[in-house]
Amino acid sequence: MQKEYIGLIVGALIILVASGIFMSSGSFVSSITEVNVVNNTYSGDGVSFNIPPNWQVYKLVIGSDINIDIAKNNSNNTKISIGVSHNPKGTSNQDLIYSIQNPSNPSGWQKISNNTIMVDGNTAYETLYTVNDSHFTEIMTDEQINFIKGDYSYGLDFQSPSNEFNNEKSNFNITLNSFKILM
Repeated sequence: MQKEYIGLIVGALIILVASGIFMSSGSFVSSITEVNVVNNTYSGDGVSFNIPPNWQVYKLVIGSDINIDIAKNNSNNTKISIGVSHNPKGTSNQDLIYSIQNPSNPSGWQKISNNTIMVDGNTAYETLYTVNDSHFTEIMTDEQINFIKGDYSYGLDFQSPSNEFNNEKSNFNITLNSFKILM
């Protein structure tokens, strides 16, 4: 039962980060603010990374969790999302890793591949999806990279229309290759 509960939490966070859908009523979203970055570098909330030039950065506080959305100018669907979440109390890293490696795919999400990569010296789990659901006006490609360090889970999500994804990869790599944990 606990693994199912953990899977639901991790799955919900992945879906929130991937789809950019956030509840704005009640106290679920504490604040949404545009962030001004200096020299195309974000540094705060225990992380640092570079962003592609001329992309907008927004920070969402969701309870005690942080989500940073980086949106490409003039695009509704090309974006990068970075989530930093405190791990649920009483949950082992092994249970969290199992949930990351075995997400439940929402309707319209088809897993293309999964790999293990390194991010800032940490083993990370990369999953690539084709997304065809009602949240988007076109077929999307979504790359999710998740890992755990200490008491925190980190998620990096890169999404773009499928016909543009390979062209955006160099922009996505600016953030991925510069990502550092400061805590």
